[in-house]
Amino acid sequence: MTDKELRRLRRQDLLQMLVAQTKEAARLDAELREKKEEIDGLQESLERLKGKLDEKDEMIGKLKERLNEKDQILEEERTGSRESQDRLKEKLDAKDAMMERLKRRLNHKDERIQELEEEMKVLQGDKWRELEDDGTAAEVLLRLRALFR
Repeated sequence: MTDKELRRLRRQDLLQMLVAQTKEAARLDAELREKKEEIDGLQESLERLKGKLDEKDEMIGKLKERLNEKDQILEEERTGSRESQDRLKEKLDAKDAMMERLKRRLNHKDERIQELEEEMKVLQGDKWRELEDDGTAAEVLLRLRALFR
């Protein structure tokens, strides 16, 4: 709008424009706060994931150290008899197989934990809806206490 058009407007029209702009600014501020909260939540999730990755990396490092130690032991034993070398190789293979089984179990447990967490969310949501449908605030409070015991 040009200066000339603005000057022609009545005081009430100008006030209405100002109110509309103020409402829009307030809405945009609220939206900005909401987006900032969302970003904060995502950053927290990222930090948790980084922590989990660090733990997994540490675990892998320990597994590599153990594997290197076993390789060193195997190398030292090669100088000994062929029979002891065969025994050590069998032990190493057994340990490696056990580590693989443990890794698979760990991955399976992680997946199961995720499934159970999702199931728990669904069940809690169902309970909330059931509680909301079933009764008064006092009844809901009693059921909530029973739910979290």
